[in-house]
Amino acid sequence: MAIIRSFDNPFELVDWTQDLLVVPNLYGKIQNMGLFDVESVSQNTVTFEKINQSLGLVGDRPRGVRNNVSQDYLRELKSYPVPHFPLDDAIKPEDIQGKAAYGGSGTGQPEVLDMVRARKIERIRRSHAQTLEVARAQMLTAGTVYAPNGTVVVDVYSDFGITRKEVDFVLGTGTTEVILKGEEVIAHIQDNLFTGDIVTEVVALCHPTFFNKLITQANVKTAYQYYTSTQEPLRNRLGTGLDREFVYGGIRYVEYRGYAPDGVTPLITAGEARAFPMGTTDVFKTYFGPANRFEFSNTLGLEAYMFEERNPSDTEITLQSESNFINLMRRPQVVVRMFSSN
Repeated sequence: MAIIRSFDNPFELVDWTQDLLVVPNLYGKIQNMGLFDVESVSQNTVTFEKINQSLGLVGDRPRGVRNNVSQDYLRELKSYPVPHFPLDDAIKPEDIQGKAAYGGSGTGQPEVLDMVRARKIERIRRSHAQTLEVARAQMLTAGTVYAPNGTVVVDVYSDFGITRKEVDFVLGTGTTEVILKGEEVIAHIQDNLFTGDIVTEVVALCHPTFFNKLITQANVKTAYQYYTSTQEPLRNRLGTGLDREFVYGGIRYVEYRGYAPDGVTPLITAGEARAFPMGTTDVFKTYFGPANRFEFSNTLGLEAYMFEERNPSDTEITLQSESNFINLMRRPQVVVRMFSSN
């Protein structure tokens, strides 16, 4: 513990105690679940064919009559521009000269270039990671591409001609058979997946309000009270940042307390949940495009890029970063909106 002069009275001495570091919450549950498959692309657009395979029954005809005609599959071309997310910063001599290092004010440790650079790069990298999580949550909950300034406008439900499946769990009514509501969700996902994948489980990411209503509903309350598993610490919400989980009626309900950086907007719509299948390979995709530089033209995109440049007059170091990505639900019909009208 260092002793320094008081900021209020230079003739007084005070103890400089441990620094208080305020770190914003980083919500990466969607990333950690591995829900979105990642694919790199070399262009600024993502294009693929949507092929609608179909089957038909063959009617009988008298022998020698051949008027049953088969048809080829229908196909559509889908193309989406990849949004561009740049984030820059700079270091100037006045950021270092005569400045105490972060966390070193009490010891008189001066700021140094390497520490300033590392701190700024870390903040930039965290900002890109948080942006990706928020963008994935927006695609999952609303079916729209994250581009808050309107450079890209995409609604996969409208583009694919899909009406989103919604199930009212009516959790405010004690007689509601929640298991049957869950079965409706599972059945819809099974009937509309069309991938040939074996679904490992159905997961519902829940806003805390929905999760609380669920576990206190009359027909669920006892099951939750006596629910025991290897996930018991998550159910009891022990430790820091652990969201609760609860398996009931074939669905794993996961509380998600994530918020946008404003600390107000929840990443899962307030009072709702989103159910989706796990173990699939062609439902959720994140496409990363290349950096907007000659060196990376027509190369496969990376998650994020960082460039550093010192100007000729040695008065500024510019830090330039960018991430170019688009999240898509290629089968939006298998994501179910769950809510409670009471």
